[in-house]
Amino acid sequence: MNFYERSSYFTMMDNNQIQYLIEIVNSNFHLTTAAKKLYVTQSALSQFIKKFELEQGFEIFSRRNGRIVGLTASGMRVYQAAKIAAEKLYLLSDVIENESAYQKGMVRIGIHPTILRLFFRKFIPQFMLDHSDAHIEIVEAGTVELREMLLNETIHMALLVDPTELDKDKYEEYQLIRTEVAAFMNPNHPLSKKRILNWNLLENYPYVTYNNKDSVHHLVKQKLNDYNVGNKFLFTSSSWDYMIESAAQTEIVAILPTVYFTIFKERLEHIGVIEKRFEDPVPYVSMLVRPLKKHYSKVENFVFNSILEYFYSDDYTLKYDFRSGIELDQ
Repeated sequence: MNFYERSSYFTMMDNNQIQYLIEIVNSNFHLTTAAKKLYVTQSALSQFIKKFELEQGFEIFSRRNGRIVGLTASGMRVYQAAKIAAEKLYLLSDVIENESAYQKGMVRIGIHPTILRLFFRKFIPQFMLDHSDAHIEIVEAGTVELREMLLNETIHMALLVDPTELDKDKYEEYQLIRTEVAAFMNPNHPLSKKRILNWNLLENYPYVTYNNKDSVHHLVKQKLNDYNVGNKFLFTSSSWDYMIESAAQTEIVAILPTVYFTIFKERLEHIGVIEKRFEDPVPYVSMLVRPLKKHYSKVENFVFNSILEYFYSDDYTLKYDFRSGIELDQ
């Protein structure tokens, strides 16, 4: 079959009909199975077959007792050409999508507000100054919400908390930050005299953490359950500053992720709180995550790789691993 013969078939088949034909073959000619995979009715597939064969004047399917059982010789040629056409249509739509994204220069990244302020206050402004043709839109939300946005494809990538509980065959993940959850309190708090805390000690004091839209809430809740400490959160919030400042004024213990940045420690001292670690800490590992796709827009790939380069040293070690307790400048 030459190019012109192939083209004549597909002037009479739209993209949906090409997909119908391919899926019928892939489903071993079971129309019911193919219809379910295509989210159409079996009647729609039957009508497609009847109409195409009638209009073209030849049969594409062989039959036994009225049931489709295979492809005719002509049908096989049409099917082979359909697969080529489907791939070219996919590539065409992908090129159009990528070109549109590149021209718009828009990449949407989901980041928790505290992580954004602590870790991206230099990167994003400098990136935009250096690459004015690219535009980053930051979506601020809790990590649970960001995960849903990523699943719904309303953002291109997100910083989530490990474990992300995403399918590793569908998403790629890279660690960006390693730290842990700590307790923040007034310097005169009774627990301030402890060098390191046991979770059981929280039983006698009011404590707060992020709300249930963030993974920290669920990780802390599980740890409290492990130690048979009642989930008696005085309140929850999405604001790190508000909870830290509340702890400075009362006997509240704020249970939140920590980082050993000089600016972070100075901020704690300014507010008037101290930090205490747990002997069995809740790990807090921030992950850069995006869906696995055959093709990414140039801008999306560039932003993703630039973030990784910013967070990793030349020897491929993380720049921000705070589990050692070593203070870093930021």
